[in-house]
Amino acid sequence: MQKLSLDKDLKEVLEMFPKLKLFEKDKKKFIRGEINIFDAADNYVDSFDIKVTVPRNYPYGFPSLFETGNKFEHIPDRHISEDGSCCVCPLQESDLVSQKGITIKDFFLKYVIPYLANQLYFDSEEEWANGDYEHGVDGILQYYKELFKLNDIEEVINLLSFFNTKKMNRNDDCYCGQKAKLKRCHIQTYNTIKNLSKVQIETDLFRLKNLSKRLAREQKNQKV
Repeated sequence: MQKLSLDKDLKEVLEMFPKLKLFEKDKKKFIRGEINIFDAADNYVDSFDIKVTVPRNYPYGFPSLFETGNKFEHIPDRHISEDGSCCVCPLQESDLVSQKGITIKDFFLKYVIPYLANQLYFDSEEEWANGDYEHGVDGILQYYKELFKLNDIEEVINLLSFFNTKKMNRNDDCYCGQKAKLKRCHIQTYNTIKNLSKVQIETDLFRLKNLSKRLAREQKNQKV
């Protein structure tokens, strides 16, 4: 069933984007070719050469996008990872999506097209359409700061460490200390954390703790 679903989904994407073609190497499927970008009025704007890899356990796992035409500089400030893949969303979001599952069509519509359109917007306006997102560990910190609505890195680390070891019930008092039941307070935040993989949380904690140590050293050196 999974193979039938993948073949059907791939066919749909290739029909939607006729300049793309399907390839397979070492039992890994990937889509490669040119993709056109249109504006809100359906006017052609530009095109990109891309490659999209399909996860082996499709529809689970998160596809990877690569811009292969070097139309923009492949650097972190243009949201390119160290392995050359495009950072189409925060790592935590890709972790959540990979567990829930995503069709290749939805990946194109929700991530590929908006990412490439945003690159064109940046070339034109020298800023990102919906604001910039930090890179690397700074992006990890930004994600949890926004999720927890906290500003201090140590508070973020402490709360994330708590969630990494404790499970809460909907009727427990909320972790925020407001003396309300979790189900009537921060249940959405808790559900987001609960759905993140153990590997993602522990990796994020490791990197945040190292960042905290580096910031502490820098602050100490400034005082000397």
